[in-house]
Amino acid sequence: MKNIKKILVIVFILICVYFGILYFFQNSFLFYPSKKYIAPQQAGFAQFKEVNLKASDGSIIRTWYFEGDKTKPAILFLHGNAGQIATFAPALMPLVKNDYGVLAMEYRSFAGVPGKIRQKVIFDDGATAFDFLKEQGYPKIVVYGYSFGAAFSSGVISLRPADALILTSPFYSLKSLVKEKPVPFASYILKDEYPSYKFVEKFNKPLLIIHGKKDKLIPPHHAQNLFDIATSDKKELYFLEGQNHNQTYFDGPNMPYILDFLKRLEAKNEK
Repeated sequence: MKNIKKILVIVFILICVYFGILYFFQNSFLFYPSKKYIAPQQAGFAQFKEVNLKASDGSIIRTWYFEGDKTKPAILFLHGNAGQIATFAPALMPLVKNDYGVLAMEYRSFAGVPGKIRQKVIFDDGATAFDFLKEQGYPKIVVYGYSFGAAFSSGVISLRPADALILTSPFYSLKSLVKEKPVPFASYILKDEYPSYKFVEKFNKPLLIIHGKKDKLIPPHHAQNLFDIATSDKKELYFLEGQNHNQTYFDGPNMPYILDFLKRLEAKNEK
């Protein structure tokens, strides 16, 4: 009997430790930021300049900004859950070469930026970055996110009137994604759900979703589910054959679809 009680106590302690680790350290499992900042010039992207914005709570929001042609739509870009802006900049160069204004925003705790990522904070920071682009006088603002950045982008369009939304490799919600992973009960103790579906469902402007068919990190059905609940009558979904999660963005097969989408958006602006 005593042995049974000891076993039960040990099991209870292990369960508490398990849930405690999942709860208090979940950001460490979700985000893998670079600690040392790399500036545009250091990374070899002199086209961009660093612009520091002031967040609603007084903190600094670091961004990379390429002005481009102000008669064209501008893009607010939100990157994935690892690295920093410099990691994702190479795949943005087709936008720069086509003279679209680009503002890439860095996150709290990434590349020396103080603070921690939380849903409300990242959505608010994204709204501040959106406001900066709006103040520059571009005719249209497009919010574009990759992977976890797609969830951030979906949150931004719930706060600001974006003219279009581009999602590469998005998830339906963080909760639904975590439920599919081999981490028991983790989805029940998430601090932030990042419910992209709630925001995409209400978005009635042009929407472009791109996903790799061989994506095992975020399975393609997440993109399909987002597309299915989207109420926009100008929604497009493309699955890329043979592409996994990283290839879809970093190898650039998504970019022809994005450039075509932007050119059609630009053409509508000229009419």
